Amino acid sequence: MHFELGRRVKQWLLNSQQYLVRRLDSSVRFRILLSFFVAYTALLALQSLEQYLHNSHSCQSPLSCWVTHFVSVISVDHLEGFSILVVAILYLLESRDRKKRKHYEAWQIIDQAAATKVTTSYARLHALQDLNEDGISLGCLDVSQADLRGINLRGADLREATLRGTNLKNANLSNANLANADFNEANLTDSNLSGANLKGVYLCGANLARANLRGANLTKSNLSKANLEQAQLEGVKLEDANLAQTNFRNANLTRANLQGARLRETHRGGADFKGANLSGVTMPDGKVNL
Repeated sequence: MHFELGRRVKQWLLNSQQYLVRRLDSSVRFRILLSFFVAYTALLALQSLEQYLHNSHSCQSPLSCWVTHFVSVISVDHLEGFSILVVAILYLLESRDRKKRKHYEAWQIIDQAAATKVTTSYARLHALQDLNEDGISLGCLDVSQADLRGINLRGADLREATLRGTNLKNANLSNANLANADFNEANLTDSNLSGANLKGVYLCGANLARANLRGANLTKSNLSKANLEQAQLEGVKLEDANLAQTNFRNANLTRANLQGARLRETHRGGADFKGANLSGVTMPDGKVNL
């Protein structure tokens, strides 16, 4: 019985919250009335507390005391403070609308840069960063051939995005979700992809020289003809990955999992495979490592 009552109360609170949010989004009048109510209540509470602490007057009854406080708030002396408080509350109540406008304008910048085929657009770069900082998904985004050098998209959702030929040199994509994204021919030199989800990603011919991929998941990814020279691949997951003709010269692959990966015609001079799992790997000579 208590569980059912608690569930109903929780549902009522949730419905009330959703109703309030809908009213705030749809009605300017409701926002104004709510701001007046909150401002008035705050001023009334503060004045009541002040009079109580200073014992400025005595009341014949609790009701008369409350009425006195209620009326005393409505005075010229309090008009300035009341107005400032109302404006401040209105500003807070409209924060959702401002954020929506900000996101809409950011997407406009991104779409406009794509439509005009502009390669370098600092406005687009900052728009993408702002959207990511606000937790907006960038999944299925198409920024092929764009110049996004040094962009910070840490933890971004870029699933199935198209970044073919994109310049991402020195970019921060750590802990990002890049599953099934297209990075073919992209420039990712000196980029940070540590902890990123790159499962099923396409990196054919991509340049990842000196990139940090520590702990990244590259299961079933396609890295054929990619350049990973001096890349940090410590503890990376490369199960069933296509690594044909990939350049691993002087790369760090310690404790990497390459189970079932295809290493045909790869360049491995100076690469460190210490502690790596190479079971089921198709070696450069075509033999399967048992």
